[in-house]
Amino acid sequence: MDYPQIRRIDGRFSDAALEQAFLAESWSGIRLQAGITLLAFSLAWLISTSIDLSYLQGTDRFATTITSRIVAGILGVTVGGWMLIAAPQNPQGWAGRLVFAWIITSTIAAALVACAYPAVETTPDGISDVLVFTSFWMSLHIIILGVALAYFPWAIMISATGYAVSYLTLTVMWWDAAEHPMIGQSVMMVSCCAFGWVMAIMLSIRARRRYFIMRRYEEAKEAAERAHEFTTFLLAATGHDIRQPVFALDLNAARLTELLERGDTGAALDVSRSQQMVTRNVSRMISSILEVAHLDARKRTVSPDRLPVSRLAGTLVSAFGEIASNKAIALTAARSSAHIHADPGIVEHILANLVSNAIAHSGGDRIVIGARRRGETVDLIIADNGKGLPAGDTELTARGAPPEAGEKSSGKRSGLGLEIVFRLAEHGGLKLRVASRAGHGVMAVLTCPARRTARS
Repeated sequence: MDYPQIRRIDGRFSDAALEQAFLAESWSGIRLQAGITLLAFSLAWLISTSIDLSYLQGTDRFATTITSRIVAGILGVTVGGWMLIAAPQNPQGWAGRLVFAWIITSTIAAALVACAYPAVETTPDGISDVLVFTSFWMSLHIIILGVALAYFPWAIMISATGYAVSYLTLTVMWWDAAEHPMIGQSVMMVSCCAFGWVMAIMLSIRARRRYFIMRRYEEAKEAAERAHEFTTFLLAATGHDIRQPVFALDLNAARLTELLERGDTGAALDVSRSQQMVTRNVSRMISSILEVAHLDARKRTVSPDRLPVSRLAGTLVSAFGEIASNKAIALTAARSSAHIHADPGIVEHILANLVSNAIAHSGGDRIVIGARRRGETVDLIIADNGKGLPAGDTELTARGAPPEAGEKSSGKRSGLGLEIVFRLAEHGGLKLRVASRAGHGVMAVLTCPARRTARS
């Protein structure tokens, strides 16, 4: 799998939009983890003031040390409690800034505490023991923070740098006074600080990769569910839409046999012509079904070209004019000099499907084919004055048919036809909108990129 680019310096997505999506998705867990961490560490800071009371009371470092502990403790308890109770929703707001503030405060407190204790020791052995213990609790402290606050790698970097610098400063200050140089402890301390920061970055990268995998999984799952729903819909609509013409073929065959037996060749020719029309209708329906199946498998390529709107409208009137006339429907096309830039096959298929559907199911007596220029786009319009879609006042702007669509037996629009044209429009990069008002007909608007004429 090709992962999106993640910055190694802070473990964040390079894509700002993807990073925002990750934070929005993961913020509740980040907030809970950060709140618990701040509470636990801050309570430890407050409890450890008893150690200062025992060892530092009466020294010149007592007030500074205990004050820093109390400030870090109170700030952490306040911020941690606020994150758990108030549950702030904005990951870019005050919550992240307050976590940074606590990190800086606790790092300063740790540095002050580390500097205070060697000063109260009077023997080289005591100074060495304090420095060894300091290296141990600082190393443990930064590693735990690197894991617990991995979503704040820059804060961990600040804390790790502060810890390393403060401990190295201590070893230099007490180099001669200690029983032995703290070289091993210094190396261990710097290594643990680097490890804590690297651990935070690696955990941050791992969390984002896991998020990306889950996101791809959800997208694939949704795509599979949509494909399954469409397959179910296609089978149901196909079964319903083909059942009637097949039934008509059976009736016509029986009627044709009867007429031939009687020797009525004139009526038999009429039935034969009707049979031919039904057969062509079934053939067109099967072609549409295969077209949608190919679109669903992404097998059909899109090849945009320059198309004059007048030619498209004229082709539709020529193809469907006689059928509309037989149903007492006036099919007209408004004159237009506009040109579009789109796949000819897709546009012609969509418009033919819309006109055919309007003739078959509108219930009106007029269908108009028109065009309207809108800046860099052209709206191709198919409008009728029929009874409208069965759902009443409806506007469709995406895949899918209105409730109860597909009931041809009751004169309603075909849900399969609408699914086909919406899928064709989506595949061709076009926008289709179907608006209906009960008793006032249907208007389908196909928005295509405009193509300027050579003269303009």
